[in-house]
Amino acid sequence: MQEYIKIGLFSKIAQVTIRTLRHYDEVGLLKPAYIESNTSYRYYVYDQLIRLNQILVLKDAGFSLDQISSMIDQGVTIDEMKRMMNQRKQELTIQISDATQQLKSIDIRLNQLEKFGEKPEYEVVLKQVPALSIAAIRRIVPKPQDMPAYRCRMFDELDEWLSQSKSVVQQEYVFYHMTEFIEENFDIEVAVSLGSNKGVPNGNVVIYEVPQETVVASLIYKGPFMGAGKALLELFTWLGVNGYSATGPVRELHLFGRENHHRDFNNVLVELQVPVSK
Repeated sequence: MQEYIKIGLFSKIAQVTIRTLRHYDEVGLLKPAYIESNTSYRYYVYDQLIRLNQILVLKDAGFSLDQISSMIDQGVTIDEMKRMMNQRKQELTIQISDATQQLKSIDIRLNQLEKFGEKPEYEVVLKQVPALSIAAIRRIVPKPQDMPAYRCRMFDELDEWLSQSKSVVQQEYVFYHMTEFIEENFDIEVAVSLGSNKGVPNGNVVIYEVPQETVVASLIYKGPFMGAGKALLELFTWLGVNGYSATGPVRELHLFGRENHHRDFNNVLVELQVPVSK
């Protein structure tokens, strides 16, 4: 007959808390070998250390108590055990990736605070953007003061093509073909992303596919339209501070709707996106 061990001594030998042993008893995972009827005191035997170690190993791997019970008590096959282990491995890999991204975000914010000594005016996030089918018109704008008139004419021309082509517009963009902040000779492209009915190119309007970008730095700007340039400067400053380089044109996504149909240019909402790499 095996010697009974009081729960306190069993707890010390196994290096788990008495509270944990009581919980394992309550959920049926590790029942005491004997419970004294008068005192309800729990006793264990040394052989139960084998089962407890199995529980602890699987618990350290991140399995739930229900999963552990199934793996130990229900005769799980080797193949099933391997499947569960591989699934848990994939879950941990995702968690590690998420935690690594969180650390990068913390480092970026610390970098901003250390460089500027104050909270940034705009929040910049890294994200992925899907591929686009766009209809676009591209021109060079000599000076900043020329920008409103050029854009208005270009969007009017694009609107005329849209009315004739019956294409379905999803969102409106302006692409700035530059990889650093500039102050003149802006190579811009006004564009709309299209649904399934893309229409046929005509005149100055071209239709093409913009590839997916795996990483863009994104900033949301709200305020007077003329203030978006300052936000763009802040975005490029963020790139430099955090060691990123622009790898494609800046995208100005009009969250307020269509530019030539908008009336209050003192209150616009746009997203500025820059494809980047380290």
